Amino acid sequence: MLSLILPEITLFCGALIILISDAFLRKKFEDVFYSSHLLALVFSAISFMFVINNFVRIETGFNQGFLLNHFISFVKIFALLLLLIVILISLDFVYSAKKISAEFLALLMIATAGGMVLVSAGDFLVFYLGLELQALSLYLLAAMNRGSKKSAEAGMKYFILGCLASGLLLFGISLIYGFSGTINFDTLNALYHGFQVEKNSIPVAVMFGFILVITAMFFKVSAAPFHMWTPDVYEGSATVVTTFFATVVKFITTMALLRLSTSLLLGWEGIGKLFASIALLSIVIGSFGAIFQKNLKRLLAYSSIGHVGFFLLGLAAFGKEAIAACVLYMIIYALISVGSFAFLNLMKGENEEKTFAISSLSGLAKTNPTMAFSLSVLMFSTAGIPPLAGFFSKFYIITFAITYGLLPFAIAAIVISVAAAYYYLRVIKVMYFDEPNGAMKIEDIGNVKLIVFVSALLNIALVIFIDPLLNLIKTIL
Repeated sequence: MLSLILPEITLFCGALIILISDAFLRKKFEDVFYSSHLLALVFSAISFMFVINNFVRIETGFNQGFLLNHFISFVKIFALLLLLIVILISLDFVYSAKKISAEFLALLMIATAGGMVLVSAGDFLVFYLGLELQALSLYLLAAMNRGSKKSAEAGMKYFILGCLASGLLLFGISLIYGFSGTINFDTLNALYHGFQVEKNSIPVAVMFGFILVITAMFFKVSAAPFHMWTPDVYEGSATVVTTFFATVVKFITTMALLRLSTSLLLGWEGIGKLFASIALLSIVIGSFGAIFQKNLKRLLAYSSIGHVGFFLLGLAAFGKEAIAACVLYMIIYALISVGSFAFLNLMKGENEEKTFAISSLSGLAKTNPTMAFSLSVLMFSTAGIPPLAGFFSKFYIITFAITYGLLPFAIAAIVISVAAAYYYLRVIKVMYFDEPNGAMKIEDIGNVKLIVFVSALLNIALVIFIDPLLNLIKTIL
């Protein structure tokens, strides 16, 4: 039984060991933060290996509260891979923030462990425990940059709005349990979606409970109109924390929403249109909100809202091919985000302070052509320019949305995406056609530069593997 949760236990215990070793060794060894970083990599890699070993298992445990199957294992493998990359990116931050290095690394690991529990949940109790284990770590990570007032503001905003979302979630779960007598996903599915169930037999209170639960999850994935925390938290948090939010957290929470929706909402009349409406609103706000941004961090934050909109548009179709396209979309978005946010970690302005102004990228193609090329590829891919990976991810989402009867929403998404390409192209224009102004320099951090460059190459090369990857996802769903 314990072998089911061995990856999560490994991550959590690894975080505790890092905290304890730092507490006892900090006074004796000044460079103990290096060992903390190494331990974080080691325990994450061990957890990664445990998940790979569990890949072939299809089991339930803890009174059907914890599930393991091919898809869940796949999600965990990719999330842990992203975590390892974020930890590699964080070495410079760990060096500059030595006093909080152990806490930072431990919170990354605990948040990921919480997300892994969340995506494995078989009932609402485990689901809530995983969500809160992740969320409490994220609140602390958002406010971790103690020298910045914006970081404290970001942490407070995230905490207050997160508590509101958690309250909605708990209220929804209590309604579902009160009127159905169960919180188990399989039992709820049998009660309200079985072949013998009458069309209008679902109690109104249960439907309202489900709506509250999904609303709370819309907040967690930053879908409009529940997105208000995203730009401020992304801007105020330390850059490596924002990288973690945009990759590991975004991927796991969207996959948890996907599991929840396909397990409990499949076949509900009108639910597809509701998801499509939220999707379109997210694409509109994400696209037009980014146009007026002068800060690259905030631009990418609004961009993430638009990407969640595309994910929800595919989810609204509720078909197996569309669900596979949603998973593919989030994988490609995570690969783009790893490179884009890793690049932010390299940006340094005058007086050795960080700068994220788009204007500071002026003439980057002349001063650092490799990084300019890499960021250009990532921006083109994000905009959906063929033949890059970002184009195919959007192509499949829109194709399946049309196939499943969401033509008006698909057309609107295409039109808005064309308009949204403006702000991505503006970044490229500044790098290649403006003269250098000396406002920003690229830090010489080899491992982060390599991650940015490899991420750009993957967005070019992935076109060869798009169909095999999509077919793989279909087989494990």
